[in-house]
Amino acid sequence: MSQQKLYYGKDIEVMFNSEICTHSGICVKGFPAVFDLSKRPWVNPDAAPAEEIARHIDKCPSGALTYKRLDGENSKKEEE
Repeated sequence: MSQQKLYYGKDIEVMFNSEICTHSGICVKGFPAVFDLSKRPWVNPDAAPAEEIARHIDKCPSGALTYKRLDGENSKKEEE
């Protein structure tokens, strides 16, 4: 059973797969405006421009975070 969750934003959708997350903390330490474990939901895809969120998700070492751009830009991470 997949533990993938989808967080809908206006310009970007963020997917999180808890099964492969290595809990490096890069997401929450590096971008707390979008990734905040003290909030529900903990991912807020509308808290920053889609371009910035996509760049940050590209740094996720485990690949647990992926995204789909809805603003007409490339969804490179999802297509890989």
